[in-house]
Amino acid sequence: MHCAENLSRQGGFSLTELTVATGLSLMVLSLLVHLLMAGKQAALSRSLQLMLAQDVQDAWRMLSGDLRRAGFQTTEPGTPLLLPGATHTVQVTAGECLVLSYELAGRAVVKAYYPQDGELRVRSSHDSFPVPALACQGGQALLDSRWMTVTDWQVQSDTDLAAGISGQQLLVRLSVASLDGSVRLEEAMVLTVRNP
Repeated sequence: MHCAENLSRQGGFSLTELTVATGLSLMVLSLLVHLLMAGKQAALSRSLQLMLAQDVQDAWRMLSGDLRRAGFQTTEPGTPLLLPGATHTVQVTAGECLVLSYELAGRAVVKAYYPQDGELRVRSSHDSFPVPALACQGGQALLDSRWMTVTDWQVQSDTDLAAGISGQQLLVRLSVASLDGSVRLEEAMVLTVRNP
């Protein structure tokens, strides 16, 4: 009987106390997991946003470099290299296709930038096209279509520049979105092409 008295007088937690402590621990653990998942989602979203921005900046860099070279040739200095049937160095077709040409290493290069099936495509060719719009097919995706889709592409050309300045002013707008629609990016570029 003496042993039974010692057992009943030993301190410990009751079943109610254990249940409350376990419940509080689970609530704290659930809150921590929720915070961890929210942080992970924010990091993934930011990473996707940075990938979109980097791809778009790479596309701008390539496009602006090509636009700056548009019309350049060494065979007839001072005379811009024009596409057949073109009146300006950079042609904008009805389908928002931007077509230009320049000389590189003694050969004419024709470049076309255009939207197709949610992608921004670029075609580079040494072929001559009878009409600039024919260059706007068969290109490759300029932006990574595994992450993004092109939601808008607009090109506007203006040849009415300030007095005494010949050339074209181009306004190019590009909008992209992640495939799940969680991240969107809109960019615009204004560039003046000095070759008429």
